[in-house]
Amino acid sequence: LIGSSMSRIWYGKSRRHQEILSYAGAAGSLTAFMGIPIAGSIFAIEMTRSNAGLNKASGDSLSPSVISSIAAIIMIKGILTPSNHVGGHFSYGGHTIGALNGRAMIATAVACGAGGALLGTVFHKTVHKLKKVTWKPTTPASPETEEKPWLRQIAVKTLIGLVVGIISTHYPQTLFWGEGSLQSAIDGQKTPFANTKHGLVDVLTANARVDPNAPFADGSAALQVGIAKMIAIMLACIGKFPGGIIFPLFFAAAPFAHVFPRVLGEELMPVAVFCLMAATQASVTRTPLATVLILSLSASSETDLSVMLPASLVSSYLGVFFSRELSTKSYFSYNE
Repeated sequence: LIGSSMSRIWYGKSRRHQEILSYAGAAGSLTAFMGIPIAGSIFAIEMTRSNAGLNKASGDSLSPSVISSIAAIIMIKGILTPSNHVGGHFSYGGHTIGALNGRAMIATAVACGAGGALLGTVFHKTVHKLKKVTWKPTTPASPETEEKPWLRQIAVKTLIGLVVGIISTHYPQTLFWGEGSLQSAIDGQKTPFANTKHGLVDVLTANARVDPNAPFADGSAALQVGIAKMIAIMLACIGKFPGGIIFPLFFAAAPFAHVFPRVLGEELMPVAVFCLMAATQASVTRTPLATVLILSLSASSETDLSVMLPASLVSSYLGVFFSRELSTKSYFSYNE
């Protein structure tokens, strides 16, 4: 919005300049929000195209978007918060990987690409179908019987809030899904939820079916948490509650990788988590390259990106490909 408004002030009704500055504004804001340079630029340009490619406007918009992203990171890291730590912080257990052969890596990447596409397709199709039912416009018989729209909004949001509250009583992991608590989902709750940024008081975990402060006991526990998180995020989107889907989808996808600990083993698990998160996100937002950049640049220094990066790129792009085969529709609406 800021970029578009600045374009009108500087260039009048020029659609080309409005498009370029809109992308630049989006890139700068995404970079400021996530603290990850370049990824914001790619994300903004990829997200406005329905396939695994850049928008047609990228020829003119890419360089201004990159400049905007760099300016944002300089402002945030160099001026506003110069003493803060620089670098990623999500740990995937880098000491356990590095001895993988190509066959195992590619097999894991392809499987996670298909799995992520399935999760992403179920997510966006469920959200769209339930949104149509939940927010279906009514045709009043007369002005006197016309339903007050604000009453419907209050009723729907209250009901959804109650359902999410009930879910969180049994699965308190659904209470938060931001950066601060994502580490717990990535490592299968080896990082106790109580030790994360949000933390949880005892009263919120008293009825938990899966202890958020203990590692997943088995694949069933991870599956329960994954399903609960996915449902909670779906309900939030259906209810039109404010909030993004980038980190929520990462958070929902990570536990599903821990469903098969015996199959994957200690060496493959970090790769599977990384790849499944990438494929699920990319299949919904259609941002395969940006998603891999976000995950890579937010990973801790101990993460072996020389192993993670090739596998996640395969998964991310396959996630988009498979999701387009599963459904012609997507989470967002596209003009191209």
